[in-house]
Amino acid sequence: MAKSVKKTAKKAVKKVPKKAVKKQAKKAAKKVAKKSAAKAPAKKTGKKFLVVYHVPLEAMAQMANLTPEQQAAGMALWQRWIERVGDSLVDVGTPLINGKSLRANGSSSASTKEVSGYSLVVAKNLDEALSLLENHPHLSGWHPEATIEIHEAMILPGM
Repeated sequence: MAKSVKKTAKKAVKKVPKKAVKKQAKKAAKKVAKKSAAKAPAKKTGKKFLVVYHVPLEAMAQMANLTPEQQAAGMALWQRWIERVGDSLVDVGTPLINGKSLRANGSSSASTKEVSGYSLVVAKNLDEALSLLENHPHLSGWHPEATIEIHEAMILPGM
């Protein structure tokens, strides 16, 4: 009797047309995509601006010696800025180290530009982008030589 149940089950599985299975899979995928699209926040449109953070290299080394409490206080400043900027922040970025300067002749050397990190923001114009950088944690006084540069990303035709 067990053999006849197995045979019947196999026949039932074989009789389901492949097209129907594919159709159900597509329906399920569309449903999931629709739900996740509804949950995703709308991307802000506008011009992109690269925010470049500068600080002397020794300041970056000093950060490794901060206590956990000092690190947490610094990160809290960054978190408040991230929340304030909201969907204008395309990429919070990351600290940068060990930069290299490359030349056309194939040689290279350690970078002396003191680039310590970056972020990417979107705004309708430079004035709006600059307003996003008001009270920025990089300029909070943690290092007297800390500076920020901001550059508008050019749109390349056909890209």
